[in-house]
Amino acid sequence: MTTTAPPPTSTPAPRTAADTWQRKTARIVADYAMPLLVLFVLVLASVTTDGFADGANLRAILISTAITGIAAVGMTAITLTGNLFSLGIGSTVVLCGIVFLAVAGATGSVLVGVLVAVGASLLLGLAQALIVGAGLNPVITTLAFGAIVYGCVAVGTGGEVVTAGSVPVTRLATASVLGLPLPVIIFIAMTALVSFLTARTVTGRRMRLLGENRATAGTSGISAMKGTVVAFASLSVGAALAGILSAAQLRQMQANDLPNLTLDVIAAVLVGGAAINGGEASAVRTALGALLIVILGNVMLLQGLAPGERLFGVGAVVVVLVVLLHLLRKAGAR
Repeated sequence: MTTTAPPPTSTPAPRTAADTWQRKTARIVADYAMPLLVLFVLVLASVTTDGFADGANLRAILISTAITGIAAVGMTAITLTGNLFSLGIGSTVVLCGIVFLAVAGATGSVLVGVLVAVGASLLLGLAQALIVGAGLNPVITTLAFGAIVYGCVAVGTGGEVVTAGSVPVTRLATASVLGLPLPVIIFIAMTALVSFLTARTVTGRRMRLLGENRATAGTSGISAMKGTVVAFASLSVGAALAGILSAAQLRQMQANDLPNLTLDVIAAVLVGGAAINGGEASAVRTALGALLIVILGNVMLLQGLAPGERLFGVGAVVVVLVVLLHLLRKAGAR
């Protein structure tokens, strides 16, 4: 009787010092590429673009970044857990803005308007979280909810502009704290909270593991449903705050407002280095990604480019950055 010898097993070649140095360098570059790029673009824009460094323009950039960034930072938790993106965030932001204005105008209270708008967003996020957590595709689910929300807003408002009447909602957009606009303060606070949640808590580590390997997370007793609910709660708060601040800045809102917000938010998350399949995302890098996108759009506007040209330019930059960050992350993981 003959026996067959087991096939020889191959062991991976040991990493050399050069390989280790290359991986560490790639990781460092991936971590610090975004802040360095933002700084470079700021300096270049200040030198080459008339009016960019004016105080009023810089303030406008900060406020625009705050609104986009708050929504994008909220989205970061969704991507981290492996649920891709919410394609209905633009409609949700508009809904929250309209609810805020309508309730504030009806009650005469800005605070009541804020609370009702946040509550409505949380309920909408919970409904999506329960569906996605049950295993349905997050892209299809959020796209469907976005369409439903837009339809409800369009029908509910009859396509008319919604205002808060004489209630002074603009204070939320014009007030300053320590010289910084209030929306920027809220943006910084939102970024800090989401960063702490995703990077410094047990819940955040579980969300990260869900994105890295859902099967392993399940065998470890980690609930995909709980992680998804927390992620959508983060998204809902971000969407509500972005809608409230947008409405306060514009002093009015209608169903067709903010048509490019969803793309800007997703671009900010991707430019911030989030892994599209989950497991890797940073609220701070997402915030910097939002700042970069707003700066690029502002520079092209000051340079006199048409809307289509600006959209093309920002899109091209996003594609290049996403590819480069992916290659750097891949090199660092080897």
